[in-house]
Amino acid sequence: MKHTSILAVAICILLSTSANCLGNPMISRGTIPLAEEVTLTSIAGPLEYPWGIASLPDGSFLITQRSGQLRLISDGKLSPESIEFPTEILFLGQGGLLDVAVSPNFTQDQMVYFSYATGNMDSNRLAIGRAKWNHGKLENFEEIFKSAQSKNNGAHFGSRLAFLPDKTLLATIGDGGNPPQEFLDIFAREQAQNLQTHFGSIIRINGDGSIPDDNPFNNQADALPQIWSFGHRNPQGLVIDYKSGEIWSSEHGPAGGDELNLLKVGSNYGWPRVTFGRDYRDGSNISFKITDPEFSSPVLAWLDTHAPGGLTLYTGNAFPEWQGRLLSAGLVSEDLRIIQVKDGAAIGELRIPVGERVRDAEVSQDGSLYILTDGPKGRLLRVDPAKQ
Repeated sequence: MKHTSILAVAICILLSTSANCLGNPMISRGTIPLAEEVTLTSIAGPLEYPWGIASLPDGSFLITQRSGQLRLISDGKLSPESIEFPTEILFLGQGGLLDVAVSPNFTQDQMVYFSYATGNMDSNRLAIGRAKWNHGKLENFEEIFKSAQSKNNGAHFGSRLAFLPDKTLLATIGDGGNPPQEFLDIFAREQAQNLQTHFGSIIRINGDGSIPDDNPFNNQADALPQIWSFGHRNPQGLVIDYKSGEIWSSEHGPAGGDELNLLKVGSNYGWPRVTFGRDYRDGSNISFKITDPEFSSPVLAWLDTHAPGGLTLYTGNAFPEWQGRLLSAGLVSEDLRIIQVKDGAAIGELRIPVGERVRDAEVSQDGSLYILTDGPKGRLLRVDPAKQ
């Protein structure tokens, strides 16, 4: 298959607003149909720059605040006292205390995992740590991973966490920042193609931070062994469908370049060699190709900026027609996208307008759907069918 040109994209757009007219990916632009009528109920807030949310087996929620605190919601109520994170974090730009994930062995080990920015303005990087959850306290904290290289800006940490069925941990890492940001005397974004940095990659580690024996680049001398896939820009969505085995990630592109990707081990997703996005500085094309056989193509491309935050798989019962669909939080679009996928392809998209920046969504232990909004006064909202 020859690469698809920007002209081909323009023709595709004229012919269709969302159909998969390029074969791959599905193009999303224009008016997205509304989901069936829903009711949004505010459950908790204000939350200071909330970023990640995880459901505990007892039905309570842990929510991270980028400013460095952990919040607990139990029995539908926000605990008034915040829980200070047990190590220093860098609250700068897009950095801070970021994602939270519960151990797949939580009933035995009570471990909770976190991603966070560490360092200072002149030298910072993404780190991952874990601690034991003990009746509202974090104990025995240990840092298990830190990006190999530091950067000197507060952008593009990536930072979603998800456990694979084999209980190894995937984590997303951003590319290092937009031009004129540089690393090794070239634009930092070029590091997404450099296997000797963690920038622009998704890594895979064991629960203790050690490296799985079957990682794809373990025996490659010029590659970091934690890398599981690469060629990413700033992936902030990550979810695993344990029934199908599919692993999905959403990432921020530059203007008009947001993507949904179906992840495969060892694959290169092409940033910045192939992209729908344009350079923020002058609107020019970063690449004159949007697909290429050398790279894995996105499944869905948002040509109108969506700014995808967290990514969730719907497994609840309140909206049976959404079963197995992906839920993508929209920071700029201020909505929750409901994406229908089939056989590894995106085939439809709906939206729930929220009117606030949507950071993440979570399906609780009882099957209820919740939305986490962003900002200095973020909120936790519950989504229910509208009453007839």
